[in-house]
Amino acid sequence: MKYKIYASDEGFGHLVRQKAINDQLCALCPELTTTLQTKNHLHAAKLIFDNVSFVEKFNNISWAKTASGTPDLEAIKRDYSDYLERSEAHILSDDNLSDQTFIVSDFVYEAFEIASSQGLPAFGVAHHTWDWFFSKLYPLPVRTTVLRRFYQQARSAQQLYFPPLSPPDILNAYKDNCQEVPFIVRMRADTAPISTKRSFKILILDSGSRLLSVNIKQALEQLHKLDDIHFFVPEYFGIQADNVTLIGNNEVLMDYMPEMDLVICRAGFNTISECIAHRTPLLLVSEALNPEMESNMLLMKQHGLASFVSLNKLAEKFGPTLLDFLNGEYDLVKRHMADHDFRTDGAKVVAEDILNRVLG
Repeated sequence: MKYKIYASDEGFGHLVRQKAINDQLCALCPELTTTLQTKNHLHAAKLIFDNVSFVEKFNNISWAKTASGTPDLEAIKRDYSDYLERSEAHILSDDNLSDQTFIVSDFVYEAFEIASSQGLPAFGVAHHTWDWFFSKLYPLPVRTTVLRRFYQQARSAQQLYFPPLSPPDILNAYKDNCQEVPFIVRMRADTAPISTKRSFKILILDSGSRLLSVNIKQALEQLHKLDDIHFFVPEYFGIQADNVTLIGNNEVLMDYMPEMDLVICRAGFNTISECIAHRTPLLLVSEALNPEMESNMLLMKQHGLASFVSLNKLAEKFGPTLLDFLNGEYDLVKRHMADHDFRTDGAKVVAEDILNRVLG
């Protein structure tokens, strides 16, 4: 039995979620074989997945960003001006799924239409949808005809799965073919070897696309002044200090999370999910005009699982800002992380439901 994953070409977190689901699917159904289609992050996909066949093909979803990582509305408007035509061409170029039993996507709209037209069950996994994301931008950069097409295509999926902290209006929009599931995290998270035992340990992350690298690098230049804290940062920042450990480019940053006292990062959903699973406190970096990040931060704040700081404040006043947080809100965030009752077995829940629907 075979199935195909259509992975969005935006971000890296969805690849980790799809890997977790694929591991569970293969554990429950050992004869299952997997093909994954993506392009922009094919290299990352090959590092994350094993025993998977790959198809290098762009999956037709992207959004342009400014140098600071905020949505570039004019560029998005240009990119989606001919989307309906591109969508039709994309579907016609990928219309043979005769050897597949079902498809899973996070969150490629054409995949649902392709599967539906060939009578295959299709399943979607996401914490936000692109019709929701674009509709939150102002002025609206994508035509309403495109947003309606997105919605119709997603409605053709047999089932959509949304983890906790997904925006409530998405759950309402897709209430007829969606279900809420626990957080989707890796089946087994290895703990990276940590040599520093005594110091307070902080992991500082950028996005996979390094959207915040300029501001974070400015902040990192102040690390040597905080010599009672040990920092773990990606090696591409090139920061040298006695209280800094550089994490290699081929290492999995999330493997360090279980041993950390704090993670400082943008509010990417996969990072949030992993920190919740490991009960590691978060200090989230806010980004202007990004509806996904704003929603993630708001919902995390409501549950008391994180605090947040502006990108400019982090860059310009990193030391005082960090110390204010550690001497103030940190203990409350840590306690809420320790006490939360969120389940983190979403990958198993999704895999079981898919196989029940496919195999009966």
